[in-house]
Amino acid sequence: MFEDLLKKAAEGGVTRELALQILKGAQEPVNGLSLFTLASKIRDDNLGRKLSWSAGISQVIPCRIVPRCRYCTYYARGQFDLGKLARTAKKMEELGLKQIHLSGGSSLGGYDSEIIDMVEAIRKVSAIGIEVNLGCSFSPETVRNLKDAKTLSITSSLETINEEVFSQAKPGDSLAKKKQLMELCEKEGVPIRSMILIGMGESLKDRVDHLFYVKQFSRLSHLNFSRFFPYPDTEYRDHPRCSPWEVATTVAVARLIMPGVHLGLAAGNTTDDIPLWIAAGGGNQILGAHISRTPLTPGPGEVVIEVEDDVVIVNRMPVVERYLAGMGREIGFGRSLRET
Repeated sequence: MFEDLLKKAAEGGVTRELALQILKGAQEPVNGLSLFTLASKIRDDNLGRKLSWSAGISQVIPCRIVPRCRYCTYYARGQFDLGKLARTAKKMEELGLKQIHLSGGSSLGGYDSEIIDMVEAIRKVSAIGIEVNLGCSFSPETVRNLKDAKTLSITSSLETINEEVFSQAKPGDSLAKKKQLMELCEKEGVPIRSMILIGMGESLKDRVDHLFYVKQFSRLSHLNFSRFFPYPDTEYRDHPRCSPWEVATTVAVARLIMPGVHLGLAAGNTTDDIPLWIAAGGGNQILGAHISRTPLTPGPGEVVIEVEDDVVIVNRMPVVERYLAGMGREIGFGRSLRET
């Protein structure tokens, strides 16, 4: 029966009903493995087998969402000094990385001048490609300015399409404004990145509805998948940790629905989630380095590079390369401003 569902999916025209049937059936591991085989083939046919690096600079600006999101800890972080931010981006470029993702807090009132200042500061020292994620903080004029500055993409992380789950977890945020930002980027012809948070309390149907909602955007280039993690100093500290199997099966169904979109891993996942993600049809961009502004102990195989007294780059490319080599996958670098 499950193989018949996959056969229908392989023939094209995946409907919501079919996608939900497959997602439910994939809870059984033997079915999930069959789904992964199909999803991986679709990924390889549409995106190829070679992956590319990305890099992230998070906590670039404090979060002004009030009341704050009940599962998030980023509200406590201060603004990234512009000079340090520019030097950090330049250091990323010197490592061979060709694009960075700036993420931080959000503000319903707007972070328009702030994001323009960040982009201009980086542009003075580096041609590295820039992607931005500051929630739904941008006006139409700022979106157009970012487009003119050849920003690679703008992110609007919906997290969940279920309005009740969203409002419970994010009482100060606005799902409507996040959707409006996606609509604005679509209208202005700006590549869109988005994110779905798996395990926040949504149903399987919610996940499928979410996938079909973002599918409508022709400018959608990336959809990232977060795996819920209950941080101990948040109100959601007793909420259950999300299973990696739930993320992987949702990625695989997303691949059936969106063959040519990059499906990535976001917060809550670790390097150990990479093999399952690849097997499930995920790809083809993967985090190679990220910034930490707090003391940390690097993971196995990670290399810590000091930029400033309070800024370090965590380079995980060596360990990820070993993982990928064991799966017969090649990896290269992304694209810079000069290549856009």
